Amino acid sequence: MKVAIIGAGFTGLAAAIDLVEARWEVTVFEAEKRPGGLAVGFLSSGWDWSLERYYHHIFANDKTIIDLAAKVGLPAFFQTPKTNSLINGEQKQLDSPLSLLMFSDISLFSRLRMGLGLLILKLVRNGLFLERWRVEDFLPGLVGEEGYEKVWKPLLAAKFGPYLREVNMAWFWARVYKRTQSLGYFEGGFSALADKMAAYVTGRGGKIRFGERAGSMKRDKKAGWWVNNEKFDKVLITTPAVLAEKPKIDYLWAQTLVLELEASLMKGYWLNILEKDWPFLVAVEQTNFVDKGHYGGKTIIYLGNYLADGDKRLKLSEEKLLRLFLPYLSEINPSFKPSWVKRSWCFEAPFAQPVFPVNYSRKLSGIKMALSGLFSANMSQVYPWDRGTNYAVELGQQAANLIKND
Repeated sequence: MKVAIIGAGFTGLAAAIDLVEARWEVTVFEAEKRPGGLAVGFLSSGWDWSLERYYHHIFANDKTIIDLAAKVGLPAFFQTPKTNSLINGEQKQLDSPLSLLMFSDISLFSRLRMGLGLLILKLVRNGLFLERWRVEDFLPGLVGEEGYEKVWKPLLAAKFGPYLREVNMAWFWARVYKRTQSLGYFEGGFSALADKMAAYVTGRGGKIRFGERAGSMKRDKKAGWWVNNEKFDKVLITTPAVLAEKPKIDYLWAQTLVLELEASLMKGYWLNILEKDWPFLVAVEQTNFVDKGHYGGKTIIYLGNYLADGDKRLKLSEEKLLRLFLPYLSEINPSFKPSWVKRSWCFEAPFAQPVFPVNYSRKLSGIKMALSGLFSANMSQVYPWDRGTNYAVELGQQAANLIKND
């Protein structure tokens, strides 16, 4: 049996691995020149590891991708970097029960209440039932008004912008339930893992056509599908839902400005911005997580955003975006000087963050589509979990299982 897979991201590659192991004839079409999708990296002069265009890590309980990485010969390694929040001009650790108790920007009662609310979410094994409520309506009652207004509302508003009112509580539960302090990465970066997965596929007879977009796809009159004038028994589409079918939800763009600096900018790995009217929502110092020796001894910083389509920041050139962001780096670190910036890169991707509305499970499309032999697997289907490589791999494996049994 022949199968065409559209997209060599982690979903497409995971499906391809399972299908070549089942002795299917697999052909993967990938418009880019490298595998990895949103986790694809780039390699700059003086580096021996590639760097993702958009910050990536895995959690200690991401068993599916951990197992797959070991299978293809690139086991994950783990660190416990600090996650901080910038509030009232100070970087404060806020990633554990103890650090929450010491978070003096809200009252002791509010700290205890927020801690209890988050503990309740951690103890709920399946929070899908929470999808009937909006985060904006439910969360203040769970963690308290003060904790919500000073911590969670600024984060949610910065991330979802005009879509904040749409986000359901099951999405928030999944973020809290899944998170671990221990974070994982791969030697050489996520691109190295994608390369290993691609090599696993081609080493077992599969084909990956890089630089070839699936420009034409039509159903055969008798059976099967034609993709780029080649016939297949089944087709799996792993591109975003808006490209595969009529969209049912909204999406946000991902935007990162990546900076190579001559000195460290901040205390930890991850810095949530809880200040008002900042032009980015998070700063991520990659080299407080991964040894800077892999990046020529320089500090690597991501300044990240999720943005609604049409946001003015998406229209700025890299130079103008850098000019907009630079003054705020001095508020993170008063010692910062613009001369610290040695190189910069700007990346933007549409359809990066699905916005899951109330009762989204009722609208959720299945992997198997109505037309015979056609399957679709994309980040809108990992619900209620948030987008991530572990869920991309799980989804690819589910799709492969359905294809084999169709």
